[in-house]
Amino acid sequence: MRQNYLNGKDFFNMFRHGAMEVINNKEHLNKINVFPVADGDTGNNLAMTLNSVIDYTQVVDSFYETSKSMAEASIYGARGNSGVIFAQYISGIASASEGKDRISLKDFIEVIRKASEGIYDSLVHPVEGTMLTVMKQWSIYLSEHKDKYQYVDEMFLSSIDEAKKLLSKTPEQLAILKKHNVVDSGAKGFVYYLEGIIKFIRGETLEVARDFQGVGVLNQGYNRNHENTEFRYCTEALVKGKVEKEQLKEALSAYGDSIIVAGSPTLKHVHLHTNKVEAVFKTLSKYGVIDRPKIEDMRMQERLKDKTSKIAILTDSIGDFPKSYLDQYDVHLLPVNIFVGENQYLDKVTVEAEDFYDTIKNSKIYPNSGQPNDMQVKQKIDFLKEHYESIICIMVSSKLSGTYESVEKYGKKLKKEGYPIEVIDSKLNSGAQGLLVARTAEMVAEGKSKEEIVKAIEDIIPRTEIYVALNTFANSLKSGRVPKVVGKIGVFFKLRPIISLDKEGKGTAFSIAVSKKMLMGKIKKMLEKKNQEKPISEYVVVYSKDQKGAQDFAAEIEEIIGKAPKYITEISSVTALHVGEGAIAVGFIREEV
Repeated sequence: MRQNYLNGKDFFNMFRHGAMEVINNKEHLNKINVFPVADGDTGNNLAMTLNSVIDYTQVVDSFYETSKSMAEASIYGARGNSGVIFAQYISGIASASEGKDRISLKDFIEVIRKASEGIYDSLVHPVEGTMLTVMKQWSIYLSEHKDKYQYVDEMFLSSIDEAKKLLSKTPEQLAILKKHNVVDSGAKGFVYYLEGIIKFIRGETLEVARDFQGVGVLNQGYNRNHENTEFRYCTEALVKGKVEKEQLKEALSAYGDSIIVAGSPTLKHVHLHTNKVEAVFKTLSKYGVIDRPKIEDMRMQERLKDKTSKIAILTDSIGDFPKSYLDQYDVHLLPVNIFVGENQYLDKVTVEAEDFYDTIKNSKIYPNSGQPNDMQVKQKIDFLKEHYESIICIMVSSKLSGTYESVEKYGKKLKKEGYPIEVIDSKLNSGAQGLLVARTAEMVAEGKSKEEIVKAIEDIIPRTEIYVALNTFANSLKSGRVPKVVGKIGVFFKLRPIISLDKEGKGTAFSIAVSKKMLMGKIKKMLEKKNQEKPISEYVVVYSKDQKGAQDFAAEIEEIIGKAPKYITEISSVTALHVGEGAIAVGFIREEV
């Protein structure tokens, strides 16, 4: 590259090779990751971010148009603290080169300087000794020596030693790095990026990843923990709309730390660590359209290092059980998507049930749900695959959602590759599905093998049922879960139905009443009959915004069956879309004959 200018194709080719070097070394970056939290995913986050740019950039001759496309791809695909920072770096390059089809070397150096300085404006509390420092100080070095450079290749070759030197100083600038004897993982990722560009300049292949002499891991035997954060959830989302970065940063500052707001005037990628996920998304919805929410439980990631179980349980958010089960057992949640207008939320993760009932009432367009997409499925299962020897997936009835098919498709691929994963169509939903998951979690805790557990699940499913008492037909009508004629008649006459699932997992309505009291009485009679025919071994009661009614109903069932419910809990927001407020359901398992 013996030239003193860059166009769009030149810049993208350099970037692509730099990105490939980072991707080749992602595992090393994961190993040395201790800041802002030691979650061991800096390499993965950078790789996903840079891969997004490689895959989705529209490359043209114009430097600005190409860099603008790269910026948009990076903002959409950014993952984690380091990924969002790198996305802002690319976005800054695009912003500083606006209108330029071709850029001179000296102008390119100025663009890099402005992009590096602009990153600081994206963070609420910039921390030195990180990727920020190396990016900025390297750009300052280039600016101070720009008169010495005639060609692009000369600039990179002459400045890489300075970048390495800056990287080697990061442990002296950040105490946690010094404590663990490592350089900053994000900063090292940036130096890998520069090394990849140099390999491109020299015509070297990028298949073999190399570490740098004198820089890198001094001691990998440290103990990672989240000692430097009080917050549990790494939270990210895109916000579409014209809103200033400062507005978003100020709005989010009350909810956590590690706040980054990166992007363009009309598209922002938000990142923060928080304990108040629902409140964060409620706030974000005031500033624009929410897209691509992503939540990671950092405490759970920490616990996985000391786990004793070899089997992971994965279920979707339609299965209802207490949140405490996620911590008590090896149960992992695959959230179903909820769409309110253009805003995207994650069921049981980014939306509060109480607020959601108001949303249902006030939304101009009735909210709807969507199964997890292939990428969401892949990311969740791949994460579990890294930590467990096998996975059992218990999914909502395939007759009610396409979630089972999505998970089964990826499960088949992993099975062909030799990984032991079982994807089970529960033919159930809500409390019945949750009860099956709870029973499975107990079997895992008892130390049973995957084969024993799967056989037991297949035996339990036909003995598991659910009865749901709806307070109205209105929500089922709006969500399309009942025929329009039936729904309209039910709403007009203020009828209340009992719905259930047949043996194939299809929804069915088989009884109606004009009052909720009459409806609950019918369910009690059916339970009494079922219990006489074949005893009910355990049951749960779930509800939508009627906790008192659920508790009273559970007490009445206890008199019939002679035992208390396994648990009483609120239903998922996705199910609330279809059943509305005031619904109460009982899910139960009967004993074997």
